[in-house]
Amino acid sequence: MDGEKVLLLLLGWLMGLAAPAITDGIKRRRENALGRAAIFGELREVAHKLALAAHRIYMHQGTVDRQKLEWITGVLERYAGVHDSQRLLENFRKQLSWTDPEIAAAAKVVAAGDSRGLVLQKYAVPLLDGRVNALWSFDSSFTRQLLEIRASIELLTDLVERSRYYSGLTFGKLEDGNYDAVVSNFKQCCDEYAERAVQVVTRIEDLRVHV
Repeated sequence: MDGEKVLLLLLGWLMGLAAPAITDGIKRRRENALGRAAIFGELREVAHKLALAAHRIYMHQGTVDRQKLEWITGVLERYAGVHDSQRLLENFRKQLSWTDPEIAAAAKVVAAGDSRGLVLQKYAVPLLDGRVNALWSFDSSFTRQLLEIRASIELLTDLVERSRYYSGLTFGKLEDGNYDAVVSNFKQCCDEYAERAVQVVTRIEDLRVHV
């Protein structure tokens, strides 16, 4: 057997060995792309809910201002999910056409007339949780961002539990000083929830560059 035939046989053998690895690599990249898109889709919906939850807290407390309106408007403008946000967007854009004193005055009126109690919500991320063991297959930057978002959502869950505890205490018999302390603790939970919700939304939006 001449040298050319030996070389061809050797190349064929090497390609046969490499083919499964190449196929696996292509499959892994495809699965990673699909996994990224699925996780981002789930987190995009969570971000939409958290943005509205934060704004709900600001409305209840009468702290809505131009900066907060610009933030929620921007989030909804960038949102491309299953919920129709057009009417909300029109409402926020109309409010942004007001002067700062008008926005502040409207915020106080809304807060004064808001008799509903605040109820903070938990938000699950089952797709992200289900792929935690496979996150190693993503690049380190994307993985780090996902883990940070997951940890932040856990902190939100903890704030929900604390807020419900304090809310429950208000229905019991408390002396004036204790009642005021419980109400203050509940408000602190709401303030921190809104602050962390904004952070989570920002982190989720930063994922766009990786999807």
